[in-house]
Amino acid sequence: MIRSARAFVLVLLATFWGASASAAAARGPDLADYSRTQWTAAEGAPPGVVSMAQTADGWLWFGTADGLYRFDGLQFSRYRLPPRLGLNRDRINMVRAAPNGDLYITYYAEGFSVLHADGRLEALPPAPAARNGIGAVIVDGDNSLWIFAGNIQHFKDGRWTVVEEGPEWASPIGFSMVIDQRGDLWAANDHGVWRLDRQAGHFIKLMDGSGPLLFSPDGRLWQKRDGGALRLLAQSGTLWPDAYAHSGNRWGAIFDSDGAVWQTMDCAALVCRMQPSAPPPGPQPAGTEVSLATLGEVRQLSGQEARGILQDREGNIWVSTENGIDRFRRNRLLSSGLVGTGIRYSLSTDGAGNMWAADMDSNTLWRLTADRPPEAVARTPVTLVANGRQGALLIGDKRNIERVAQGRKEVIPLPPGPDGKPRDHHMIGILDDGKVLWTATMETGLIGWREGKWLPATAFTLPAKIFQSGPAGVGQLWLATGDGTLVFYDDGKLTTTDIHQLGMVTSVFLSGEPIVSGADGTGVFKDGKLTMWRAADPEVLRNVSGLVATRDGDRWLNGAAGLVHVRAADWARSIADPAQPLRYELFGALDGYPGRAVIETRWPSAMSPDGRHLWLLATGGVVYVDTAGLPRNRAVAQPVIQRVSTDQNVYPPDRALRLPPGSGHFRIDFTAPLLRAPESVRFEYRLDGVDTNWQNAGSRRSTSYTNVGAGDYVFRLRAFNEDGTPSENETSLRVTVEPTTEQSLWFRVSCVLALVFLVFALYHYRIRQLSWRMAERLQVRVAERERIAIELHDTVLQSMRGVILHAENAVERIEGQAETRDKLVRVIEHANNAIIEGRERVQSLRHGSDDELIDLFDALVEREGAAVPVRVEQQSVSRALHLVVKDELYVVGREALRNAIRHAGATQVTLTLAYAAKELVLEVRDDGVGIPADVLASGGRPGHLGMDAMRRRAEQIGGKCSMASRPGETVVRVSIPARLAYLSDTQGRTV
Repeated sequence: MIRSARAFVLVLLATFWGASASAAAARGPDLADYSRTQWTAAEGAPPGVVSMAQTADGWLWFGTADGLYRFDGLQFSRYRLPPRLGLNRDRINMVRAAPNGDLYITYYAEGFSVLHADGRLEALPPAPAARNGIGAVIVDGDNSLWIFAGNIQHFKDGRWTVVEEGPEWASPIGFSMVIDQRGDLWAANDHGVWRLDRQAGHFIKLMDGSGPLLFSPDGRLWQKRDGGALRLLAQSGTLWPDAYAHSGNRWGAIFDSDGAVWQTMDCAALVCRMQPSAPPPGPQPAGTEVSLATLGEVRQLSGQEARGILQDREGNIWVSTENGIDRFRRNRLLSSGLVGTGIRYSLSTDGAGNMWAADMDSNTLWRLTADRPPEAVARTPVTLVANGRQGALLIGDKRNIERVAQGRKEVIPLPPGPDGKPRDHHMIGILDDGKVLWTATMETGLIGWREGKWLPATAFTLPAKIFQSGPAGVGQLWLATGDGTLVFYDDGKLTTTDIHQLGMVTSVFLSGEPIVSGADGTGVFKDGKLTMWRAADPEVLRNVSGLVATRDGDRWLNGAAGLVHVRAADWARSIADPAQPLRYELFGALDGYPGRAVIETRWPSAMSPDGRHLWLLATGGVVYVDTAGLPRNRAVAQPVIQRVSTDQNVYPPDRALRLPPGSGHFRIDFTAPLLRAPESVRFEYRLDGVDTNWQNAGSRRSTSYTNVGAGDYVFRLRAFNEDGTPSENETSLRVTVEPTTEQSLWFRVSCVLALVFLVFALYHYRIRQLSWRMAERLQVRVAERERIAIELHDTVLQSMRGVILHAENAVERIEGQAETRDKLVRVIEHANNAIIEGRERVQSLRHGSDDELIDLFDALVEREGAAVPVRVEQQSVSRALHLVVKDELYVVGREALRNAIRHAGATQVTLTLAYAAKELVLEVRDDGVGIPADVLASGGRPGHLGMDAMRRRAEQIGGKCSMASRPGETVVRVSIPARLAYLSDTQGRTV
């Protein structure tokens, strides 16, 4: 631990360091490199697990006397098996997984079942002469079964055959069976080891001696012997058989993927991890034995007894106990072997491929190598180590600084005490800028070695306060003052930049561009300013105290969240455009990272001697990682949809799920059976018909939808393991939300029809209303016509009649003026004709003409005496017309006919009258010169009212007058709705 006085000085003085690289080898993990997790009943684990197996889809299955359970890495769930013929299928004796995804299940009482990958449960015929239940199950290459049940039996083509029986097979103690890669079937119990002779159909005994059979990762078959030894049986292949490790738990011992043996027999603790000794070089004969050396012991588990051991497809080791389950997961970050917290150590390389660590508490110098434990170097007590220029190793002790480079050693004594005699120093930092060797001790403060002597900080142009420092060019440094200022020191010249956005500065690195990290993040110093980096999780960029570039160009950052890996291309992208989010992967607690990066000492917390192996200082200790050989999870996540829940019910994920009406709000639960780092499994989903893009669920294992309308949808799901490897196939579920009454098709059609009917009714009501108004207007006009007719009859016609009588009396008194008399007589005759015509007109105004409209137009043509041929036509049978409509239509037609005769210059004029069912149409057509376009567009000639008058007359009787003209053809068309034009009978029908 750092003493309080030292911590105080660390706040005031600077720490200096450098960097270099060399080469080192790799070593395998020991038990300290495994993280252990326990599940008991408190965490939902089933107690009393007697058998374990992992199926090809990733589920981990547990057989207990209380039923079958499965595990996805986070949650245990009981898998209910249907009873058969009253037999209880809860009391399970053993589970075994087959390569095709099937799970074989045996029971304590009796029975043998296979749970197929598609969820079907098939009951197999009972094995004959089974004694003490079934003790082992092996699936052969042809999918036939071999079992041990106090004898050896073979199940093929639907029937059982007893292959071996007798005293040597009756004992169940130590019995195991395996199939190697060549297809040979091996069996062993407390009487010896046998191999099946397939041609003879019997087992041949190869050697005596008890012990379980186990494969090593290189494909060799071994027998675990009493006394802590392994006996070689055969070299059966280059790798162990597919699915061997996780097909079922083993009795006594198993190999893990690193070649170590986990065992519960011949172990002083509950579980031991053992390392086999190397056999003599060259092929070894069967029977060769190797010893086992203990790598580590587990003395505490979830229970007091280890019952079974299994390795899953992701390399985890599972141990079942009477009380729960224990998982041992190999860390990606391995222990360096140094004891204690990482705060007490400083790191350095020496340019020769060596990694050095100094323990400031014990003052011990350690040489670190990836393939063996740390080696303590016997020498003067060391305070710290640091990197110098050009690969030099700087070693600081209480009285000297040693610079070791290229086989030469230079000793620089620290300043003497006030009395001129050597004294001990408490050194807290060393940095070499190429011109000055800087150091800081609690006794001297900051000092610099230049030209063979130590100079105080006042001899240099430095900021008043230095909190952190980093290397730059020769004679140059990056200095952070701790108050939000970054200073570039260039041999006495200072340039400052504001970096308040970083918070308290943690470190300054030179990695192409200066990189500065602090309590609030990390940024790149570019173009004279600091630009902060952004990341999906801002925590990964906080308090980065170590940065290393490996030989592949990748960057590794040691910070508050753990070890951050940035690929070379992503690093270059972020340097070029710091505003872009940083792409990275994080190795944290789940990967064996102990705590966070050390920031207390302000020394570099990450170093690599060879550009591959990386050592890290963390609050929980010193760890290392082989960056080029990081174990990746080769198991892909296969997503599973578990259930769909509404407010009223829970539904299994059938292939075509139909939800009842009103289920617009539902929840979908899903998972992916991955066991190494289930917390880091990431999901994406999409509901076709609702989501346009994939939705990121992160690590959540459920999603909810609201206000989903009735219809057919497809829910799609995919998963990614902790290394970002996606599932090979997405999982989908078709979901149909049944419509409510309001959402049903017939209801919507009914609503549409009702709306159409309503619109139709409103339309007809509006038409009837308009017809009533028009009829009222016409009636008003009829009454006006009658009033005018009466006025004409009672005034004008009567007055004219009186004038005529006076004129007749005057004619009778004229004598001798024959010519005058004749003229006056003719005037009287004309006046009488006018009175007759006036009376007829008055009669027409009151009661209308009795002539057909077509006859009126014929008479008009005769009176006009036109030189142009005029043809008058009628289509369909004439009908009784409203008085006003008849008169107004006649006037409009007369005007159009006269215009065509007098002004069109036509050779043919046609008037057509059509009594249609829906409308009365009058059309006047000529082949003349046409109406000028400007006249047609303006509606008539200036000062002339003919065209406009025709339109107005037609509109007054509820009709429409249109005109179309071009050279050679002009058409005037007047249309009047039938309901306005035709008279109705007493029952309202038009006539």
